[in-house]
Amino acid sequence: MNKNCPICNKAGLPDYTKESVVCPQCNSDLKAFLLLSSVSKPPKSKISTYILIGMSLFAITFFSLYLKSNSDRKVLNSSNELLNDSIIKIKQMQNITFNKGEHRTDIAKQEVIIKYIVKKGDCPYKIARFFYSSGSKYKQIEKDNNLEQPYTLKIGQILKIKISQ
Repeated sequence: MNKNCPICNKAGLPDYTKESVVCPQCNSDLKAFLLLSSVSKPPKSKISTYILIGMSLFAITFFSLYLKSNSDRKVLNSSNELLNDSIIKIKQMQNITFNKGEHRTDIAKQEVIIKYIVKKGDCPYKIARFFYSSGSKYKQIEKDNNLEQPYTLKIGQILKIKISQ
């Protein structure tokens, strides 16, 4: 392909953007145009590469989420089986106790005594709120532990907490 010299405009020169050429009319070295054309060429588009990488990451992320959800579902199913087994055992135990002639009211009247060690900042109101879900039941703690007003709880002191079932 013949080109014109960019300096003197003489026709018939070889392509100076692909090889080093010296113009025979003006004696100009056109190597600078070769370097400029090699620098100014736009790089090939890498959009398809970026799209491929993005789609791969997207697929890997969703595949890992799918695997995680399946493993969570298996754990949930196994825990449901354990709960169902526990519920069946409790019902069987209730049937055994009812067969022996015990009444539900007897089961409800059972009491559990918990030994509580007093910590810094504790008071009967806080302890009652923790165990009975109501701070106003602090009088029960005072009664069960023979505490009379005015009293101070000592760190490390053991209190008996009675809880009805």
